[in-house]
Amino acid sequence: MTNPVKICDLILRDAHQSLLATRMRTDDMLPVAEKIDRVGYWAVEMWGGA
Repeated sequence: MTNPVKICDLILRDAHQSLLATRMRTDDMLPVAEKIDRVGYWAVEMWGGA
């Protein structure tokens, strides 16, 4: 395939900004980070900064 679709996951970014009012710690994200990586996303956004 010459131009594959590239998917960027925003779950950790949105959780960080919305659910915990920008107070989600790295230690809170680490337990699921490896599982998200195994899915094979092209990129994962996981920072705040809105």
